[in-house]
Amino acid sequence: MFKKIGISQRNRLIRDNAAGYGFLSPTIILLLFIFGYQIISLFMFSLVKWQGIQPTQDFNNFSYFVTLFKKGLLYGPLLRSLAITVIVIPIVILLTTFIAHNIYRKVFGWRFYRWIIFITSIIPVIVASIVWTFLLNAYGPVNNFFRFIHMDFLAVDWFGNANFAIIALCWIIVWRELGFSTIIFLAQLESADFSVYEAAIIDGANEFQLIRHITFPALSNIIKLYTVTMTIYVLNNLFGVVLVSTNGGPGYATTVLEYYIYYMTFRVGKVGIGAAVSVILFILTFILILIYIRFTSKDNKEGVF
Repeated sequence: MFKKIGISQRNRLIRDNAAGYGFLSPTIILLLFIFGYQIISLFMFSLVKWQGIQPTQDFNNFSYFVTLFKKGLLYGPLLRSLAITVIVIPIVILLTTFIAHNIYRKVFGWRFYRWIIFITSIIPVIVASIVWTFLLNAYGPVNNFFRFIHMDFLAVDWFGNANFAIIALCWIIVWRELGFSTIIFLAQLESADFSVYEAAIIDGANEFQLIRHITFPALSNIIKLYTVTMTIYVLNNLFGVVLVSTNGGPGYATTVLEYYIYYMTFRVGKVGIGAAVSVILFILTFILILIYIRFTSKDNKEGVF
């Protein structure tokens, strides 16, 4: 009996997955047509020798990868990308949880908060970078305000100081992502039972206890999923912010993986090294996508759909 039920469930899952992939097949074919050739070419470019900006037909025995790891060229950009990820994601999750909690609890002015937070998600990242580069300039409005209130120690050149440039980049990403993250966190909170909050308040729970014991557990699944998707986003979408705000500087203080690919390929002219870094970034992203798929599956026996 149990064996027949197991076979029936397995057949149903196969049918469901086949139907899902069937509906997705036109998009999958289109994406493979557009990006498949480029991905294959990228791997090929990292495995052949280059003469200036011209590829040859000679296999390079993985020399570009060896150079990256042997000379330590990859470690700096990779660590900076990971550092931004480690800083940004916890801050976004904590701020979003606090904001979503208060909007869901309908605190005074919650409609205005929801509106003003949402605006950040519709501003293009390049525009946001330009605006914050102006605001955080050494003699920009923010620093002039600190000087006006006699807090000169806070008036620093955020993008021109190697010690603060990473922090400034992190702030742009956090500010830009709060809108989208608040939307999906609020959507998850809508499934929570509001009577649980009411019962906790009657028992004497304060706002911190409500967030810790009710809101966080209610958001646990979306937080896990958001952590993976946000990691993928940060690793693959830093180029625009860095190019506009710091151009990789001061020095190499904000040269992350994406910008390093651009720098090595188009500024230094070492296309093979740039292709090798691109392959490494692609592999890291692919691993994160597999983790994402694992989180979206109910258990090991079910597919994504």
